[in-house]
Amino acid sequence: MKTEQRSRSYGYVTALTVLAIDQLTKRLALGGLELHHPEAILGNILRFTLAWNQGAAFSMPWGGPLFLTVVTAAAALMVSIFIWKLGKHSPLFLAGMGAILGGALGNLLDRLMYGKVVDFIDLGFTGWRWPTFNVADIAITGGGIILVILYKKEAAAEEEDIKEDTNAG
Repeated sequence: MKTEQRSRSYGYVTALTVLAIDQLTKRLALGGLELHHPEAILGNILRFTLAWNQGAAFSMPWGGPLFLTVVTAAAALMVSIFIWKLGKHSPLFLAGMGAILGGALGNLLDRLMYGKVVDFIDLGFTGWRWPTFNVADIAITGGGIILVILYKKEAAAEEEDIKEDTNAG
């Protein structure tokens, strides 16, 4: 297998893995949790609370269900194309892109099946709660963090190369 194809596979395999884990955990949440009834996992810090998200990230009302479905589908398509076109990048970069793709596909599948997204992970302490989220959201955020870190490392390396070229001349 060519190196570029192997590198692309990191992105697509990551996406499929995220999608599978996301959908499995959502089915478990739907089958085992009552709507808006918290189940303590680690005291009050981590709870599983089934919730439906009709909005965008953090349940923000942003454009309505059809708009969000179309935007999510377009984003997933674009990331899939990026993975294909950027196949020469590092496996970690492509896995980060794959995590974003898998998360987008997981939430898109929910929107297509239910018209809204299944959320169930509930974090907080001392009366403060983060908006409820899911595995897809973790993957999208984690993939984005990986890309930012890699970009910063690459930018720092390029800056160092420019300094070396300037000092050498």
